[in-house]
Amino acid sequence: MKKAEIKAVEMVRQIRDRHYQQLKDQSWEETMLFFRREAKAANAEAERLLRQECPTTSGHA
Repeated sequence: MKKAEIKAVEMVRQIRDRHYQQLKDQSWEETMLFFRREAKAANAEAERLLRQECPTTSGHA
């Protein structure tokens, strides 16, 4: 099995730059709403993946 290579610094820079472009003209409130929506979506995806990997548990510690 081939080990996946993750270029974490490059990935973080791309995400940061994309977020800057999306948010540069937004108000503070709009920026906070953006990150709250993103966090909610990320948490839902994490829950889905946990349920997929551990279907016999609730995914909570």
